[in-house]
Amino acid sequence: MMASFVLVAMLGMIILVLNKTLFVNRYAIEQGLNTYSIDSSLKNFSRYLREARQSDAGDYLINKVENFELVFFSNVDDDGAIERVRLFLEDRQLKMGLAESAGFPAVYPTEDEEIKIIGTGIVNTEDQPLFYYYNRDYPTDQITNPLQGSIFPQDISLVKIDVYANIEPGHTPENMRMQTFVRPRNIDYD
Repeated sequence: MMASFVLVAMLGMIILVLNKTLFVNRYAIEQGLNTYSIDSSLKNFSRYLREARQSDAGDYLINKVENFELVFFSNVDDDGAIERVRLFLEDRQLKMGLAESAGFPAVYPTEDEEIKIIGTGIVNTEDQPLFYYYNRDYPTDQITNPLQGSIFPQDISLVKIDVYANIEPGHTPENMRMQTFVRPRNIDYD
């Protein structure tokens, strides 16, 4: 009887340890896969932004700049037409929207925008914007950079993308931070 009790107690402890180990490993694997997905998507997005150009409608290469949304124009699918590219944060998901130009003169209908989720578990706060914008005087001008307040797209020469991700906030490990700087090549510095 005593041997049975000891055996059951040992099995219970082993099951608890295995359960906790599997939970930690599952979380680590899910966090790692999410981080990998976000990182590879940001590399593609950075390439698109680096190759940004004037839209088919003649608009400036960067169209909209906000803390959690960036819109610009680039030839994403190498078809000769310039697409409207939008990266934004919505419901803890990092999303990328693509819209093809249509008609003459060219327009970019927002209802035709194709949206893809490129990352989940994004935990950026109001104090941790997704985008930071810098003028051409950066890094020598640390006082006015990053740009604050109303930002004109023509003033931007460098964009910092700063992503905090955690699929289960409050659990170890803490937030994963991924950041990159992108300098669009086709900016005119008159």
